[in-house]
Order: sequence, then C-alpha cells, then structure tokens
Amino acid sequence: MAPETVADVLDALLPGLSTSRKMPRWPADVFCLSAALLHRSGAYTRVVEDAPPHLKQTTSQERSELLRGIGLRWRTSALTSEKLPTEVLHWWGVLNRCLNRPVSRVRSSNDCCEALLNLMGCADESFFGVGIFWPIPGRGSSKRDRFLEEAEEQLISTWHQGSTLCRTIHPSRARVLPKMHTPQNGLTIRSLSHHLAYCRGGDVIPHWLSLGADTQHHALNLLLVPWPYRVSPSQFKESKRVNLTDEIGKGGYGLFTFSSERGPTTRHIKRLIDVAHKNIGRIDGLIFPELSMSTPEFQKLAKSVMPKSGFLVAGTGTGASRPNKCGQNGLVMNVQFPDSPFVAQLLQKKHHRWKLNKSQIMQYGIGANLHPEASWWEHISLKERELHFVTLRPWLTMSVMICEDLARPDPVADLVRSVGPNLVLCLLMDGPQLAERWPGRYAGVLSDDPGSSVLTMTSFGMSRLSRPQGKESRSSVVALWRDAVYGTKEIELPSNADAVVLNLSVEYKEEWTADGRGDGGTSGYPVLTGSHPISLGEHSLAR
Repeated sequence: MAPETVADVLDALLPGLSTSRKMPRWPADVFCLSAALLHRSGAYTRVVEDAPPHLKQTTSQERSELLRGIGLRWRTSALTSEKLPTEVLHWWGVLNRCLNRPVSRVRSSNDCCEALLNLMGCADESFFGVGIFWPIPGRGSSKRDRFLEEAEEQLISTWHQGSTLCRTIHPSRARVLPKMHTPQNGLTIRSLSHHLAYCRGGDVIPHWLSLGADTQHHALNLLLVPWPYRVSPSQFKESKRVNLTDEIGKGGYGLFTFSSERGPTTRHIKRLIDVAHKNIGRIDGLIFPELSMSTPEFQKLAKSVMPKSGFLVAGTGTGASRPNKCGQNGLVMNVQFPDSPFVAQLLQKKHHRWKLNKSQIMQYGIGANLHPEASWWEHISLKERELHFVTLRPWLTMSVMICEDLARPDPVADLVRSVGPNLVLCLLMDGPQLAERWPGRYAGVLSDDPGSSVLTMTSFGMSRLSRPQGKESRSSVVALWRDAVYGTKEIELPSNADAVVLNLSVEYKEEWTADGRGDGGTSGYPVLTGSHPISLGEHSLAR
C-alpha cells in the first residue's frame, strides 16, 4: 500500500491541483492548503526547535516584518491581474518539488517546512481585520478597503452551505474562517495564525455574520433574565420506554420530555428593561436560558423589546407531544444592524441530547416521574448541526451554545477553539452555576485555549429545584463568568431581584503565534467589570 503523499493531500482539498501545479491567487486557499499539510505531517511542531527551519537565515522580528509586507502586497495582487509576490511564488515552487514526498517525511525536509510555514504566515498576515470589517487599533486606515469587502462578501455568499473564506476549496473538504484568538498555551496548528482559522471538514456548519457597530463603545451591558423563576418536578415527563418497566431489561432506557410553561410576558420584560436603563444605562443584549419560552413567544417578545443595535437570545423549544414525535430544543437570536431597521434572525438547534442519570434524578427530585435506575434521554430531534459567529464590536465576536453542547465538546469544540470567539454564551437548563461544577470546568477549558470569555446561565427555577445530596444548594447562583484575564466569578440573583445586568469591558492584549509573530496588541478580551441586580419591587415574580 502506497503512503499518502503531499500531492494526495493537495488533491483531496483541491482536485487536480498537483497536476496543474498552479497556485491559487486567493490567500485563504493557500492558507488552507499549507495548514492542512503542516497539520497532517506534524511539521508545525518544528517552529519551537533549537534551529527552526523558518529562521535559518533571519531573526523572528525580521521574518515577521517580511511576512507582513508580503501579506500587504498579496492583498493588492489577489484582486488584480498583476503578478503575485515573488516570494510567494518561490515558496509555492518549493512545495511543487515536494509533491511526491510522503507526508510522513515532510517534517524532515527543511525546505518544505520553511515554504509551508512562510506561505501560511504571509497568507495569515494578508487577512488582518477580516470578519470584523472595522479599523483595528494600531493597524490600517479608517477606510474600508476592497480586499476586506471581498472577504466579507465571500463569507456572505457561502452562508447557505456554511461560511468560508476559501474560493476554490469546497467547504465539505475544509474551510477557513476569521479568527479572534491565538492560543497562548500549548502547541497546535491553531498556534500558528492570528487572523485565519483552519477548520477541517466536519458535521458542524458555521455561519459568520459581521455587523457594522459603533467602534467607540468599549463596553457592553447584558441583561440576564433567568426565566422561568419556578420549575416543578411534574414538568419532567416520560415520553417513551424501551425494554423498561419497574424491572430494567437489558439495554433498557427511556425518553423524557420537559413540559415548559408560559414564557415571560412582554410587560414583565419591558419593566425590567426600564429599571435597568434607569439605574445602569443602555442595554445591549438580553439573554434568557435554555427552554425559557416557545418560538412564537420569542417572536412576540422580540417585536417589543429588541435592543437598539443589540441582540436578543433565548433558548426555545417544546416537549414531545407523543411517543413517536420528538420535541424541539434550540435557540433563537435576533441581532439588529446598527443605524438600520433590519434585524437578522439566527436559528440554532441543540447538538446533543441531555442524558439524565441517577444522581441528577435525585438532585432534581424527579424520581417519582423517571425511574432512577434507568438512563433517560431527552426526547428531541437532532437536525443539522450549526454554529453561528456574530461580530458585534471590533473586539467582540460571539457564539452561543446550549447546555450539553458545552459538556460534550465533540464535534463543535474544534470549530470553537479554531476560531476563538471573544465571548461564548452557554444557555443551560441546570442547577446553580457554581465554579466547581461541570459548567465551570468546561468554561475553564475554553478560557485557557483559545482564550475565550465564557458566560453560562441557567433559570432560577432549575437552580431552586436542585438539591444535591450532602451539599448546600446555593440556588441563587444563576450564572457563571470566566475569562482568561481575571478568572471566575459566580453571578447571584439576590433576594427580591428579578434579573441581573452584567457590565463587560474590553482589555486589549498582545498575542503571539508559535512562530514568533505578534498582533500588535489587537486581541480583545471581554472582562466582567460590574454586576447589578434588577428588582421590580412589589411587581417581582422571582420570589
């Protein structure tokens, strides 16, 4: 059996490339090809050797300046018929001479490694500002340029099949997306780029939406409404059994459904927003937890309380109505374009079913409804897996997950860690959001690599229902914040409060690729700078 060669990898991504040997003009395609070869061969690990191949004739600083300059020239020539940078053509020629080399031997070739690292590096530098569409502090002019407009159009034009910056590589094979964070711990292929993310083909379809927001806003105010305020054990219901009676048969399990009650009224939310606006200031985002309302209730609410130039996101769904009909669990996010009446609505389904085990059944006191000794799976449909990335500020690209999607990293984890969104929201149907529980552990993973800030949130009703054996409930902790700068903060809903406003601000820090390129301090870290309870007083529904 013949070993896989460089030509095999290139042709798998772009059929016929090894025969034509013609270099793609668009930098994102070259980035994808180079990253795939470095990843498959493991050659990217050579950047931290005593004598790394990319620094054999230059210093790290000199090379960084060289690649940045080449990247700028590539931006111009990629959109015209003029000749591509000479250095880029030279490195592509080196790669063409290695076509018959087994992938396992790429690592041992200094010339091949150098060419791949340099092609990937200057392609990465050519895309600074991509996915943000605004000037970045310290980089570029205040004017939009044609290259970024072309890149933005590429993301929009591929929305229906999953966004990608590649023009000649089909997204089912691999894709390239904008990137917000470069991991500062460990060494992976993600460690080698600032602006572009290499994403292998998979079953998660990403969608990228960039909004032209006010660049002067260094902060964001989020109103967290932990609805519903009450959840009862009777809302957990059996919907189907397989080999399951009071005696559990071999392979037996059950399906359960959660019967949601009414979502919050428009009047209640308007009151919360009015109090928040009076006491705190503008509200940029409203967040509700998993299964907080039905989709029609969300649509009705959004017509009246949509934040100006902000977003509204909620977990929506319905329980299974009969044994052979699945329920629905997902999220809806409305995002308003600034200075425009246009509102984008994004729909995303939950990626994993919740599995209730004995300890959780006892924790929530639902053993009379669901046999504690059996495994119970959430009776919902699992459709095409999608993940949305929304850029709201130059420093803020956000994505949202639902409960188990945070706890079961596959298959979405690689995509999230490759892009490194500045903020990850996790809508949960869970107990108190304590730092030592599972949401805190998984939030810590994402804050460590790639450096995302993470907010998990549950309903006050589920938090109050939780009674872990031998432990204090602390049911007032409805959210958890974790960032890579200051660490973890538990968010409580104090007595007589109905909601909480979180103040987020940005801190810029310089990040470095493993091959020694800095980003000039343009990486934005959302940090928690304030937490304010919102109370409706005599109109409170939370207690």
